[in-house]
Amino acid sequence: MSDGFVPAFGQTVTSLLTPQLISSSVRRRHIAEVRQAQRAAYAISDASNGCPLLGSDMLGWPGNLVRHCIYTEGPPGDRRTGVVYLLDVQPSVIAQWIETSCHQQMAGVSACFATVLKCGEENSGLMFPISGDMMENMNFSPWKNYFFRNGMTVEIEHEPNATTYQIPITRQEALAHLPNGDVTSIPSGLLRFWRTLPRQFAERYPNAGVMSNVNSHAAQQEWLNVARREFLAALKSPTNRLLSAWMAAHPETLRAGECPGDTSP
Repeated sequence: MSDGFVPAFGQTVTSLLTPQLISSSVRRRHIAEVRQAQRAAYAISDASNGCPLLGSDMLGWPGNLVRHCIYTEGPPGDRRTGVVYLLDVQPSVIAQWIETSCHQQMAGVSACFATVLKCGEENSGLMFPISGDMMENMNFSPWKNYFFRNGMTVEIEHEPNATTYQIPITRQEALAHLPNGDVTSIPSGLLRFWRTLPRQFAERYPNAGVMSNVNSHAAQQEWLNVARREFLAALKSPTNRLLSAWMAAHPETLRAGECPGDTSP
């Protein structure tokens, strides 16, 4: 292949090339739809510092792909500011990931692209936090602090999740730069943009050597490493195996045009 990409286990050159046959007008529309969905990234739209590219590498991620966001959320009188480092992913890259997975796993399902894009937007705002405080207000509850590392919620000693107080910015910065080894727990291992679980990835790619759960410190560290490795590889290819594994776990629900729960067929 001209870009030097080596197909992952179980994939063929033909299956990866097929999405390139999508017409230029459809490709442009898909990219525009992804760009529109990325507007849900509130840590970027509500940032006070413009979310500049970091420049220097951080926790194994290239600095030219990491955006440093200082953002504020909440109603007047109850505002909180968070610090998060987000992976900078271009809309054309996300569009091709979805096109490839839809072709490989749901060929003929016309709503596949729209459904998968909607699920990513609703789950994560198409934000992939490599580290920091990704505040959330699920079900319109008060904004709460949640610490992320490599696209998943983690726990860090002495700073619990789901708190509603303002954590000092200097403290947030210090926590964001702690090494992965200082992560004390990973509650579920659910990985953004979508909701990929370790067991889903292990089932889809059994030769990858990934544990099916995050019940031990070793398994948690391995899943953090897999998340970084797979996402960095995906940025240079037309396929994202983390997306493929999630889609393979929920074919019936996605074919119906719905966003699946973690146990949905």
